Amino acid sequence: MMRCKTMLLLTLTLSASARAWYNLNDCGGGPSQSSKFFDPMASITLERFYDPKCGCNVTFLGQFCRVGFPLKITIECNSHDSDFTAIPAFEKFSQASNFTLIALSMSHCKLPSTFASLLANFGHADAELLEIMLESMGGELQGTHVRGLRKVRKMVLYKAAKQNRIPRDLFDSLPDLEEFDVSFAQLRLEASGGDDSIDEPSYFALRSLRLTSCGINVVPPGAFARLGNITELYLGHNFIENITWDAFRGLKNLETLSLSNNPITSLPPRAFAFTPRLRRLYLDQTLLKTVPGDAFQGLQHLELITLKKGNATIKFGARALALSSLEELTIESALQTPLPKDLIEGSVALQTLIIRYAGLKIIPKGFFATQQRLQKLDLSGNELTTLDADVFQSLKALVALNMSGNRIKEFPNDIFFGLSKLETVSANNNSLQYIATDAFDATNSITHLALNDNLLTSEVLSSLRHFWVLPKLKELRLQGNRISYMIPNWKQIYSLEILDLSRNNIMALEQADFMFRNPKLEINLRENHITNIKFHSLPSTMLWFKTSVFLGENPFRCDCELYMFIKAFQYPPNTSFIPKITLDQAACASPPTLAGALIQDLPLTSFTCSLPPRDCPANCTCDVRPGVRTLELDCKVEPSVYPNPGNHAQKTILRLRKLQSKPLILPSHVVSLNLADLGLTKPPLLKTHNIQKLDLSRNQLTDAPLELLKENISLRLSGNEFICDCSHLDNVYALQSNGAWIDDAQSVTCKGGEYLMHIKVEKLCEIRKETVIGVTLAVLGGLVAVVAGFAYRCSHKIKLFLFSHGWCQSWVQEDDIDNAEYDAFVSFSQDDAQWVAEQLLPILEGEPNNYKLCVHYRDWVVGDMIPAQIATSVERSRRTIVVLTKNFLKSTWAPLEFRAANAHAQRERRAQVLIVVLGEIPDCEEMDAELRAYLSTNTYLKWGDPWFWEKLKYAMPHRRQNIG
Repeated sequence: MMRCKTMLLLTLTLSASARAWYNLNDCGGGPSQSSKFFDPMASITLERFYDPKCGCNVTFLGQFCRVGFPLKITIECNSHDSDFTAIPAFEKFSQASNFTLIALSMSHCKLPSTFASLLANFGHADAELLEIMLESMGGELQGTHVRGLRKVRKMVLYKAAKQNRIPRDLFDSLPDLEEFDVSFAQLRLEASGGDDSIDEPSYFALRSLRLTSCGINVVPPGAFARLGNITELYLGHNFIENITWDAFRGLKNLETLSLSNNPITSLPPRAFAFTPRLRRLYLDQTLLKTVPGDAFQGLQHLELITLKKGNATIKFGARALALSSLEELTIESALQTPLPKDLIEGSVALQTLIIRYAGLKIIPKGFFATQQRLQKLDLSGNELTTLDADVFQSLKALVALNMSGNRIKEFPNDIFFGLSKLETVSANNNSLQYIATDAFDATNSITHLALNDNLLTSEVLSSLRHFWVLPKLKELRLQGNRISYMIPNWKQIYSLEILDLSRNNIMALEQADFMFRNPKLEINLRENHITNIKFHSLPSTMLWFKTSVFLGENPFRCDCELYMFIKAFQYPPNTSFIPKITLDQAACASPPTLAGALIQDLPLTSFTCSLPPRDCPANCTCDVRPGVRTLELDCKVEPSVYPNPGNHAQKTILRLRKLQSKPLILPSHVVSLNLADLGLTKPPLLKTHNIQKLDLSRNQLTDAPLELLKENISLRLSGNEFICDCSHLDNVYALQSNGAWIDDAQSVTCKGGEYLMHIKVEKLCEIRKETVIGVTLAVLGGLVAVVAGFAYRCSHKIKLFLFSHGWCQSWVQEDDIDNAEYDAFVSFSQDDAQWVAEQLLPILEGEPNNYKLCVHYRDWVVGDMIPAQIATSVERSRRTIVVLTKNFLKSTWAPLEFRAANAHAQRERRAQVLIVVLGEIPDCEEMDAELRAYLSTNTYLKWGDPWFWEKLKYAMPHRRQNIG
């Protein structure tokens, strides 16, 4: 891209004696960094400065990068005493010759003696455009001021408050002047005493004269007679009240005349007889009351008439607008009552007819009889209530028909008969409630049909015989009617691109309502009463197209019936034929828990719906949550009959508000049970193995639900007050070791508020030793002395009693009262010997545990009787570890070992039997009664538990630590 060198450089010192100096250089192709663009036409402000000598701001504007670039000079004065001569900046500027001066604009300045002498200071004696703001300028513009300006083609005088007349010699001094524009003056037009035969001088070059807002109140006869060559005359925004028949005498070439915004009340006969070539006439915003039948007589070339925003009721004479050349007629906001039948009779060239907001109540029969070329007819904003069936039949060329804003109640049969070229029909804002079944039979070219804000119903629209097969229909706009459902036949309109059904009464949609033939269709369903969209399944075939559907501002009911639709919206299937849904800011109106939530942001798990009362048990509420395929039951008491979730979901979640004192026997599909806030002091007795989640939160439990912890159920236990002291050590340990199965484990607290998971188990049973002072110490010393002798003789029995009752265990250890040879006897099936040898023995007998274990294949005496060896091994061991498997139950001697160990433990009144379950827990039917009873009342260890070894070592004998 080329770049221009600097075209104009200015060095300016902002002081009283400042001088403006600049250089003009040839254009090099692009703007300098100091150049400033001021409009998109590539014109730039080349320079702007204040010259103190003339007391004015001077601005140079130019077309950029052009040989001999056009230049406009703007001078804004501070007073009308400015002196424009001998200004050094101007003298310096006059030396440049690579520009062409096309315009000079002045405001608030003293009128120079001649504009030619002023321009001479810039090296140019002429300009093509002369703009003068005469406001506050000293004097009135005279012909002498413009003498010598031979090139001026356009002259603009604005805010010319002191200009009272147009001097006759003004045009003599401007022989090339084509446009003359005066505004905001106070002109008095002068009459020409002759008629059109008088040989008045005619200014050949002048074509356009604008005298707007000039205070003109009278157009005297022949006021423009010397301007016979003008083609445009604009007299708008004046105070003209009357037009005489010879006001425009001499304007034989006039083509455009504007009399708008004048208080004209009437037109005389043959008002425009002296303008035979008139083509365009503007009579907008007048007080016109009468237009005689011959007002436009003789105007054989008149093509356009506009009568807009009149402030009176116009009365037209016979055939007032019957003009053979008239192509466009606009009567807008100018009342006409009644409309003459022959108003446009004979206007055979008419192509555009606009009669809107004119108070029309009826259209006379045969009014359009001669308008066979009419293409656009606008009758909007009137008071029409009925239309004759044949009112439009002669309009064979009609393309666009607008009847909006009337009170039309029906379209009768054949209303559009013969309109084979009709493309656009608008009948918005009427009282339309009936359309004849064959109304569109004879029109197959309609592309746009707008029937907004009427009283149409789905039943009326569905009865139209050929409406749905209009082969070219692209837009069908029906917003603001009383449509309650989608018309199936609409889906057959292949060309349809826009279907606007907003602001109707549609309450629900079916999956089939989106199946339209045109893949580019946009359906607007905003602001209806849609609560539900029923999708039975996700689309997977080519029956679906890329229809765009807009659904915002509807009161959706966000329940499970809407679920499939939202699933298709949030997770569209792998197909390109799913509709393109636009929810805008669509929100849920119900249920109350979701009111106001944006649908597009809702997780699928939020959608629920209630079962019918016949399917829901008494005293229960039954909700289906399809997002997780779950049936949720909330019951006051346990129901006697449960609904089958197979008809609604795959599993059931049960919430009970009251628990009866009997075992709960739940169906297999109940996988979650909520018993929160029931005041339970003990966990419930469940006769089921299918529960996966159990909520016991906010009850009154003090002990750990040990039996439930064995079942691998996810529990919630927060809000209870568990006792966490030394006597409940096993409870605390059980809860901590099963934390993975307690969903709210970190929120479970002890009585007193301490978080259970933060308790250090090993410190629960530490006893604080206190010093006994004074007499108490002496008394206790004496008592100890008395007891000492007795204790010495019965020491073993005392220790055994204390240990069996769990008392004083920091003083009495197991090895004080039990001098057994082995720490534990391992009872197992020979089929499980490998696990014992490879897993159990290396850990317990190795460092640092160093337990001494008895196993039959290593420690029994060969040849002795097995029952005797079992009894001896149990007696000589502090513990018996039972490895419980299905092999164990099938073994001959293993169950005998368990019974011997259990009997020994009961005699010693100590917990000596440790059950280790290897693999799955055997069925209860396979166990004998004694083993089954033991497992139901005692805890056991499960191989694979992350805490297995810690729990096992905790249950093994604790030896007294030697203090060296």
